[in-house]
Amino acid sequence: MACPSPSFHSDRISIPTDTYARLLSLADQAPLECLPLAARTLSRARTLGYNQIGQVRATPCTRLSADFGADRAQELQQALDDFGLRPRDAAG
Repeated sequence: MACPSPSFHSDRISIPTDTYARLLSLADQAPLECLPLAARTLSRARTLGYNQIGQVRATPCTRLSADFGADRAQELQQALDDFGLRPRDAAG
């Protein structure tokens, strides 16, 4: 018999700030391939030396646009947003 999945009434959960910071630190270390990005975007990222999610989060939007072009920079930002990862320059 399969275990029933938990039923949530909300799509949001609350976690302590220090726990969230640790989770962000782990996410920042994850390979960029963990994000749902087009093959061309990943290839360009590797060419430019972006290998981890944290490198993208730490890069200002203007630099991402210069490196990737507006459309691909938006793709990167959207992928971060979809996973709830704000850019560091906007977070602090």
